[in-house]
Amino acid sequence: MTINVANKTTALLVMDVQNDIVRGFSAEVERTGMLTQLRKLMDHCRDKNLLVIHVLIDLQAGTQPRMPTRGQFFSMVAGGAICKRGTPGGEVHKTVAPIDGEPLVYKCLFSAFACSGLEEVLNNAGITDLILTGIATDAVVESTGWDASDRGYSTILATDCCASSSKELHDQTVSRMASRCDISDVNELIQAIK
Repeated sequence: MTINVANKTTALLVMDVQNDIVRGFSAEVERTGMLTQLRKLMDHCRDKNLLVIHVLIDLQAGTQPRMPTRGQFFSMVAGGAICKRGTPGGEVHKTVAPIDGEPLVYKCLFSAFACSGLEEVLNNAGITDLILTGIATDAVVESTGWDASDRGYSTILATDCCASSSKELHDQTVSRMASRCDISDVNELIQAIK
């Protein structure tokens, strides 16, 4: 299948690629080379004037009326010290750091839309299509994919610009996501973004 990208209505979402997260998934991030691939895609999108949006987790962001407490993830992040805004761990990894003018959107849960204001940024820019990238494939990327579909956005998953805790988990997530988004990689996307 050929991927088509309309530059004016497509945005690249770079999600949760923060120092604390990269450290936590370092084995797969290094094995896959996803940071290098993501930077290659970001540079091409910037060159072709696609909107690049950085979505960052900050458990203190937004106005979430209550936070879940059950499950391993919420036990691990209790207290909000992971990816805390203003700390080195909360900063975007230097390989994929934002440049001047690129929006930073802070979210408090899995989906990039959770208490973040992302939808307003997208609507104001006339965005209808999203390229999904980030860490982890089975967390922010998948959750955002579901949420985006429910909100009427069309999505493309850049498989080599994502990582999970294992290749198997990444591959399972990609397989699940294929039913509701286009699946692509950096080289195909670079050919499609003209």
